[in-house]
Amino acid sequence: MRHLRLADCCYGAAIVTMPLSGVGLVHLFTGVDTGAGLQPAYLFLAFAWVLRVADIATPGGRIDRSRLADRADVRRGLMWVGLAMGVVLVSALGLRIARAPIMTAEAWPRFLKQTVQLAVMVAFLVYPALWTRGPRRWQWTLSLLALATSAQLIYAGLQTVHQLIALPGMQTLDSAATSNPAILAGSDRLYLGGYTAVPRLRGSMSEPLYLGSYLLAVIPILTLKSRRVLVFLSAAALFLTWSRGAWLAAAGGLFVWWILRRRAGLSGPSRRVVLTTAGLGIGVAALVAAVMGAETLLLPIRRIVQTFDQGDWSNLTRVYSLQAGWRCFLESPLVGVGWGQFPYHFYALVDLPGLESQFTWPVVNCMPLLVLCETGLLGFAVLSAAVVAVCRNTWRALSRANDPLRAARLAALAAGSCGLGLHLLIFSQYNLPHLWVVPGLWLAALVEEGNRS
Repeated sequence: MRHLRLADCCYGAAIVTMPLSGVGLVHLFTGVDTGAGLQPAYLFLAFAWVLRVADIATPGGRIDRSRLADRADVRRGLMWVGLAMGVVLVSALGLRIARAPIMTAEAWPRFLKQTVQLAVMVAFLVYPALWTRGPRRWQWTLSLLALATSAQLIYAGLQTVHQLIALPGMQTLDSAATSNPAILAGSDRLYLGGYTAVPRLRGSMSEPLYLGSYLLAVIPILTLKSRRVLVFLSAAALFLTWSRGAWLAAAGGLFVWWILRRRAGLSGPSRRVVLTTAGLGIGVAALVAAVMGAETLLLPIRRIVQTFDQGDWSNLTRVYSLQAGWRCFLESPLVGVGWGQFPYHFYALVDLPGLESQFTWPVVNCMPLLVLCETGLLGFAVLSAAVVAVCRNTWRALSRANDPLRAARLAALAAGSCGLGLHLLIFSQYNLPHLWVVPGLWLAALVEEGNRS
């Protein structure tokens, strides 16, 4: 049991350090970029897995059944994981079918490295899905998510203050928080045809887009703890990332949340909560207008209108990457060009102006298209079937829900995961732990609700 308690501590540390994706431990302490991008959460989750497996393998060791999924659920989960990893391995055929015109000597090492990276991220999905069971474990998990979010908001606030007033030691701290070469360090200023003085929140995730992704996933979950102040601050921080994609995905996730709660027969927010939230929003807007000028209130509209600017490179970057991704899929439609191989095909497939659209390493900027072009129709079929199965089972489970608390939890986790899915339509960086932990918790809530309905 000591091993299990220590495993729980390591898993809890992985949840709390989940947003520290911008921290690269190897690069931070050695100054050497090994390409591994070792994040703190990776290390903690690895320890948790080792302790769990060691406890089971030790003579006399036992599995705590109250915290583990049923055997049938484990078998189904392993089947889906096996299918996913199988199509990734089969995509190796694409390295022969559609040989990259440049840098082919690095193709196989990158394929192997990216396959290992995917396996690491799948471990973040499987762990919470297997071991999140019972009211105490759920309360513990939700408290850790609230703690991680609070720390992220404090750090993002310090970053913003530092841009206005230099804080002692903040530059050193921020360089550590952006020491992971595998995570893009995004702009800390709002771009509207040119950089403005308006700061963008990034937190320790380096990129405002990624902080927005994290926040839109946890906001529905935070409501389960009735932490209204934290929910409001998280929503304000999400807005101040100035990520248009995150705004849209959050709106979609909240709509899904409303639909699923109605499906389960749960009431929506009270009139008092709605009016209080609206009042706080108006108050913040008035404060901003008083401090920074009334024209500041037009910035959100300008940011949204920017989406339709055909000459804006923040838009063209995605347009050209999507173009190259689709053409990459046509090179090898059935099995794809190989996992991790898109960058080697990009420069030969994109239109000439698109050669200037990628700052460093080319990315697809759309996760479903990444799956389609690198693993082909086989990989896309497995992904689609898994998503359809989970959504269908969630819909059915909520219609039979007999415990409002479990139903609210399932609806919130499903909404957060759906928000992540919508957001992944505009980026394809998949080595962020929260992208896997939140859907893993959704699976855990679904299995628990399905077994008790």
